[in-house]
Amino acid sequence: MKEISSVDSGEYKCRSSNEHGEKLSEALTLNVLYPPKSVSVSISPSGVILEGSSVTLTCSSDGNPPVEYNWIKGTSSVGKGKTYTKKKISSVDSGEYKCRSSNEHGEKLSEALTLNVLYLQVEVPERVIEGDEVTLTCKTSFSLSDRPTFTWYRNGHPLSSNTDQLHLQPVSREDAGSYDCAVWSKNLYSPEVTLNVRYLQVEVPERVIEGDEVTLTCKTSFSLSDRPTFTWYRNGHPLSSSTDQLHLQLVSREDADRYRCAVLGLRSPEVTLNVRYGPKSVSVSISPSGEIVEGRSVTLTCSSDANPPVEYNWIKGTSSVGKGETYTMMEISSVDSGEYKCRSSNEHGEKLSEALTLNVLYPPKSVSVSISPSGETAEGSSVNLTCSSDANPPVQNYTWFKEGGSSPVGSGHSYRAPQRGSYYCEAQNEHGSQKSAAVTVKGVWNSALYAVIGVTAGCGCLSIIIAVFCVRRKRRGSSADDKNQTQNVDPNAKDDTNTALDPVSRTSDDVYNTLATVHSSPSDDLYSALDPQSRSPEYGTLATVRNKH
Repeated sequence: MKEISSVDSGEYKCRSSNEHGEKLSEALTLNVLYPPKSVSVSISPSGVILEGSSVTLTCSSDGNPPVEYNWIKGTSSVGKGKTYTKKKISSVDSGEYKCRSSNEHGEKLSEALTLNVLYLQVEVPERVIEGDEVTLTCKTSFSLSDRPTFTWYRNGHPLSSNTDQLHLQPVSREDAGSYDCAVWSKNLYSPEVTLNVRYLQVEVPERVIEGDEVTLTCKTSFSLSDRPTFTWYRNGHPLSSSTDQLHLQLVSREDADRYRCAVLGLRSPEVTLNVRYGPKSVSVSISPSGEIVEGRSVTLTCSSDANPPVEYNWIKGTSSVGKGETYTMMEISSVDSGEYKCRSSNEHGEKLSEALTLNVLYPPKSVSVSISPSGETAEGSSVNLTCSSDANPPVQNYTWFKEGGSSPVGSGHSYRAPQRGSYYCEAQNEHGSQKSAAVTVKGVWNSALYAVIGVTAGCGCLSIIIAVFCVRRKRRGSSADDKNQTQNVDPNAKDDTNTALDPVSRTSDDVYNTLATVHSSPSDDLYSALDPQSRSPEYGTLATVRNKH
């Protein structure tokens, strides 16, 4: 073999033969040594190389003795071995890669393999200050067909934006963290980038009560050189303080405003100073307004200025009747009339509203009639009936009726009943009317009957007297006739019921001293009476007595 080569390597034998036979020798191995040749590089996985994916380069060569491999990117060696792997490839790994194969007989370089890493990258502003409007952009190293959907992540948690931009308006310190983006349809993922937010912060005490001394402090998330000048703002208007602290002495509810500070071109977000105080300006309103008529729905509403919010209690007179900002009476009645107050209270104090007077208007009720004098009354005497009722406004008209009749018999608060019977009244105001129960006016017996009874009784008594007189006279004899003289009686007294006998000379033996005739009025005379004298005679005057009304 004039110019032995690698292809001549192998086992060789010699066969010896003659006419009597043949024989093979033992094998002899021919190992041809040669430098590397046919050096090549392959990549796995093949196809598009995406940033963040894992990529392996493999070098192949046929040198003898076995070769050593070296990986070169550009002009720099980046690795050794048959394979070269990048676990999380990035855009900086893009470039030309070659494999150098070498042994003691020589070396050879492979052809260059160009690695083109396609990537997504989140771009963030270099300087981010709290309160700024910040936009993060998801950029690619190649053109994307159609309009892919992007997904954004903050600290590994998905966000709602689905475009190539994420807007933070305004950015706050809570927005600081790691961000990355992805295009799921292309299996593209960006590496994480960190968003740092620089901020100024106004620190206020957690609990501020009216009357406290309060200090607000302007703090930064970074170091300040020298002693910069601070500016304080209240509701957007600059204040005189130029240090990092703002002092408020004897703070009041009027100091509960929005504050911010600024330094070196940075502005803090506004914070609200929350001043706590007890109830003030407690007032009560009523709905609906105007006249309040029984049976309607009425709502009382309490208003108060306080911090923290208050509890409301409703008071009628001295009694608690309800709680809450409103107090509703669904069907108001006369018993709901009165003064109402609202007590507003929180942990810092309490205050009562001015009294609101609730005047419920209603028609007459509890209408009744009283009679004076009470009991039976004599014919011809007067009886007063009085009508009473409960109403608001007061009753305007009282009308009197006799039971059984349809027409009024009188009007006014009182009525003089002219005769026996049952009477009732009707009370009326602008909201309605009501009738009383009937009362009965009772009379005595008819006067004529009383006169007959009186005359009969008188005649009976007179008969007894005359009988006794005659017996005594008969016993005395004729001498007794001289002792008495007859007293004349008016012969025209035809209506006289009784005749009076009056002895001229009164002795101790006289039984009766006077028999008087008294005129009786048929309508008024009710009774007759015997009035014994204080002397010895057994009976005195027989007289009629007039009934007094």
